[in-house]
Amino acid sequence: MRSIILIGLTFFVLATTALAVDLVRYRPQPLNGIDPLAPIVIKIALN
Repeated sequence: MRSIILIGLTFFVLATTALAVDLVRYRPQPLNGIDPLAPIVIKIALN
């Protein structure tokens, strides 16, 4: 029982560490001039 808890805890720590490293290293590259982190603006033209 103790080994199952240790394996689960180890997996949880590794997964959260990998997620934290991924978030810190994230550098968005604009795709065709579109910034993925920019707010979405929708313009409606009324005639």
